[in-house]
Amino acid sequence: MMEWIIANWRLILITILFGGIITMISEVNHYRNSANEWKSKSSQASSLADSRLKTINQMQIQQKAVSAIDQAYQLQLKAKDDEISSLSSRVKSGSVRLRVKAVCPSGVSQTNTATGITNATSAELSADARQDYYTLRSQLAQATDQINGLQAYIREITK
Repeated sequence: MMEWIIANWRLILITILFGGIITMISEVNHYRNSANEWKSKSSQASSLADSRLKTINQMQIQQKAVSAIDQAYQLQLKAKDDEISSLSSRVKSGSVRLRVKAVCPSGVSQTNTATGITNATSAELSADARQDYYTLRSQLAQATDQINGLQAYIREITK
């Protein structure tokens, strides 16, 4: 057996070299495929991160726009509430009178007053009705601003 090995040492050496070369080629191919897979996964992860960042940025822009809309309508609502409070204060102090436009029904006689006495004042709301008037006016302003705010919000979101 030893004689055969000595006689064919070149063949054995060539076989070992070819085996080593084939093994190295196989290993290099394996690592190249692994590197390509990692590169592909990295690219996908990077793309996903970019997409999510873009979505977050869009959401932040929309959130700021909606916040600005909300703040503007809150300021309008406060201004209207202040106006109603001011009107209420002026009516209470007597500098302004709250008047109600009224018409007497057609079947009622307007000559029911005592002779010689003239009615020098116009009809006014009672204190309770006056407060209800302010409340209704405030609620109407609030509802109007809320509706306008919601419409602006919808327009901003559906851009």
